[in-house]
Amino acid sequence: MNKWAIGIIALVLVLAGVIYAIYEANDYDFDDADKAYTIVNTWELPTELDEISGLHWMEDDRIACIQDEDGIIFIYDLKTSEIIEKHKFAAAGDYEALAYLDNEYWVAESNGELFNVSDLDTQDGELEGIQLDFEYRNNIEGMAATNDGKLWLAVKERNLDNKGDYKGIYAFDPQTKELNREPVAKIQYDDPKFEVLRTENPRKLIRPSDIAFNPVNGDLYILDAEFPKLIISDRTGKIKQLYLLDPAEFEQPEGIAFSKSGRIFISNERVGVPANIREIKID
Repeated sequence: MNKWAIGIIALVLVLAGVIYAIYEANDYDFDDADKAYTIVNTWELPTELDEISGLHWMEDDRIACIQDEDGIIFIYDLKTSEIIEKHKFAAAGDYEALAYLDNEYWVAESNGELFNVSDLDTQDGELEGIQLDFEYRNNIEGMAATNDGKLWLAVKERNLDNKGDYKGIYAFDPQTKELNREPVAKIQYDDPKFEVLRTENPRKLIRPSDIAFNPVNGDLYILDAEFPKLIISDRTGKIKQLYLLDPAEFEQPEGIAFSKSGRIFISNERVGVPANIREIKID
């Protein structure tokens, strides 16, 4: 090998080292974070819930779940670690979020179609959905019920106005069947809390996989599976706290729910390891 070849190889290695150093200096991951939560319990789920995408806390240590391929609400018993009920509400689809409002369940499909399951005890068939002013490019993955009778829906991708400086959360009124096209909350990409991530890439800043309200203090909890984290905001979308989740523990966090006392449950789809539900406590 001549000196020119050796010199070129050396230069390439130096440049690669410089590029890697710049990347490391400007990319934030879990190794840079102080772990701010403790896993209290873990439940490994059966294969029927491999694609678990939404959940709701029920009484007596039971959790209602959906998985994004089947139009079925599953009732999972935390005490026995078993599915104890199944309630079919629609054909196969892409179901991403589950909420409970005024004693009725609501399921959201990624294209913005909602299904109202008014009575689990009698539900065993296919319901007609309500198509909201969303489409697949908006990609609805989060939904939560408010105390004033509304459903809040989070887009994972585009906002309805296609503006790209924030992530929008929208309110739907089940009584009037109207969706407010103006976001009820906006998570601004330039929120100072995002500075810790050392990136301007919206995919790393926030792509909600689910949302839920903490019943104890009313804060909005936004779960993110793309770059695993938990964001806590007020009702306008202003971030109060941002916690990274260890990707070794939260492989694909897609659902979040609270018990009435404030216990936090996060579900993970199957990615290399079995799907699971983890109960965490913020330290």
